[in-house]
Amino acid sequence: MLLINHRLRRSHEKLQNLLLRVRLKVKPYYMYSVKNPKWLLMFLFSRFQVIRSHISIFYPQAVLEEYTESIFEALDVEAVVQALQTDGLYLGIQLPTTIIEEILAFTKCEPCFANFDPQLMFYVEEKELWQQKYGNLVVSDYVDPERNCCAIEKITQDSKLLKIAAAYFNAKPVFTGSRLWWSFATNANFQERPNFAQELFHYDPIDYRSLKFFFYLSEVDAASGAHVCVRGSHKNKKITHQLTLFIGRSDRDISQYYPQEDILTICGNVGFGFAEDPFCFHKGTPPAQRDRLMLQIEYCLNNYHF
Repeated sequence: MLLINHRLRRSHEKLQNLLLRVRLKVKPYYMYSVKNPKWLLMFLFSRFQVIRSHISIFYPQAVLEEYTESIFEALDVEAVVQALQTDGLYLGIQLPTTIIEEILAFTKCEPCFANFDPQLMFYVEEKELWQQKYGNLVVSDYVDPERNCCAIEKITQDSKLLKIAAAYFNAKPVFTGSRLWWSFATNANFQERPNFAQELFHYDPIDYRSLKFFFYLSEVDAASGAHVCVRGSHKNKKITHQLTLFIGRSDRDISQYYPQEDILTICGNVGFGFAEDPFCFHKGTPPAQRDRLMLQIEYCLNNYHF
């Protein structure tokens, strides 16, 4: 009887989670398709490796010699591109101290908005007061960080990052956005977390070719919101992982298909960065002990303006 009850409870939880995912995903997918039908074609076909591998012939080539000045003096472009081609992941891009200090100063003097709600604007030092008033604050984003923070703008235009993206795409990259956000350590449950999909393994069909650079701006260990990436999964996916509307996958599903040594929990000090092909399966982990501050820089072939 206990076993039957346990199975029924798990089935009920799975159904609830599925319905929540449907509610959160179907509406934006419909809106994106109506606003830009090219996005729908990309969303359907970009998940197939054979298409991603050959799509660059339809895009203008980049002149790599154009990219000269960089704040990442020690970064080996060829090594990064080679790792991305093989693993979909490169670890160990370090932000300069002056850039870190400028971004951290920005986060203290600029407000951010909580839980994807632009009405909940507050300064991060007031987080405890706002949580008492509005309940759990799970995530909090800064508005247009590349426009409002000169240090972040400098990163988005960095010649080595652009050169890496150009060489990896075999085409001219387009900067499509940045994100600077806090993930807070809270006791919010799964249903209360507005970014819950990022806590399932997933990949991002945001364009035929895309590349993201991530930088930790707080100390990150396994208990403070570490990013998890499945090395090599940008190429190696079983067909059922590609032919699906909902791309989220459980830990069990991922661990049954990929070797454990390829499921990497990425920890690092302040300023530690990495490059990732977002077609790799990846997920965020909810901070348990310490808040996490993270910067994301994104390049694609196209900008769908969403």
